[in-house]
Amino acid sequence: MALTTVSSLPKTLRAFLLVGTAAATGLLGGAHLSRTAIAAGADPYRPLDTLAIALHHVQAQYIHEVTTQDLIYGAIDGMMGVLDPHSKFLDPSDLDANQVRTEGMYTGIGIEMKNLSQGLTVVRVVPGSPADTIVETGDLIIAVNDEPVTNLAAASNAMRGEANTSLKLTTRRGGEEHTATLTRARIRDRTVRVTDLGRGWAIAEIARFQRNTASDLDQGIRAAAPSRGLIIDVRDNGGGLLDEAIGVVDLFATEGLIVRTRGRNDVVLEQHNATKVAPHQKLRLIVLINGESASASEIVAGSLRALAGAKLVGTQSYGKWSVQRLYVFEDTSAIKLTVAQYEIVDENAGGSGLNPNHRVDAPSPHVQALTTLKKTLAHDDASLALLDGLAADTPQKVAQPHLGPLSERLTQDPQLAAAWTLALDKP
Repeated sequence: MALTTVSSLPKTLRAFLLVGTAAATGLLGGAHLSRTAIAAGADPYRPLDTLAIALHHVQAQYIHEVTTQDLIYGAIDGMMGVLDPHSKFLDPSDLDANQVRTEGMYTGIGIEMKNLSQGLTVVRVVPGSPADTIVETGDLIIAVNDEPVTNLAAASNAMRGEANTSLKLTTRRGGEEHTATLTRARIRDRTVRVTDLGRGWAIAEIARFQRNTASDLDQGIRAAAPSRGLIIDVRDNGGGLLDEAIGVVDLFATEGLIVRTRGRNDVVLEQHNATKVAPHQKLRLIVLINGESASASEIVAGSLRALAGAKLVGTQSYGKWSVQRLYVFEDTSAIKLTVAQYEIVDENAGGSGLNPNHRVDAPSPHVQALTTLKKTLAHDDASLALLDGLAADTPQKVAQPHLGPLSERLTQDPQLAAAWTLALDKP
């Protein structure tokens, strides 16, 4: 069997190996450090020989032609795969989507959709967007430009387009179809919606923490002008920018540690404390969390509980206490790499998620139907036994978000209803 060595590789692959080694050497602080390491027999990049040889064999012998870029992207993706679940490779299109989520600028009509059991459903409408006041959360997407759409990818592709161009959107609400012509616009995605609840309270729904989230929340609270308290809803909020989470806490807390980050070898990288001036420090706070509340959401919920006396309502949060940093390459691909761990002063922080002060489950439609049936069959032991057997054999479905107007959600959403009851318990 012939042994393949680096010296026998084509010039392009040898060049790839040299460039890769040079780049890695630069990360270690320059050529001098690299020469010292190699002289000591400790060259950490010698395994790149193996990578270059594997790349050569795939390109030369694999049954189908594969581009060098696809192979390199696959290798980086595999590298991220041996790290933690939150370190990821982003190709250029993934990076674009990531930047939209953090910077909040894009062209569209301003709706967010999910594939739910009832179909393709609007789960959020951006305040002030072309869709605002026309489309509502809970609407089903039926067609775009008279072409039926049944999944998220098809609908997203159909809605893409340049600013100032129009599209026809058909939705279904309460069994009735509605068609409207909307003009695409350049949108700054406002992920905060603050609504007056009356009786001195308001609710702030934060979809994610992106650029301007803290200032948008501040402006929303000033506009709603609650005199007693604020319900902050970060359910299904997977996190976002650390600075924005810190800014949100700083609107309410006047002293204490908001968050500290520690990197490799337990070195403290950042520490952020509350400032003495908090414009909304007098408001009572209730924070809604669930199993999808992660990272920045957990910093906000836990720090507001520890520093501002907030009460947490819902179910245990996700438990993501790590910091990711984005490294962008020349070809606009990138890696999102875990570089630190968060610390907050809440006693439930670290490891598992935050435990709420008031646990309120949000049952799935399956569980809700089962509960109703059990009440109906309360005096029929044989039927109850049969129902329990069927339930045990039926896969459980994840609870779906409660959509629709806020006035309905205050009574139909058990977690929000519990928070509202708690808000009204005290003067």
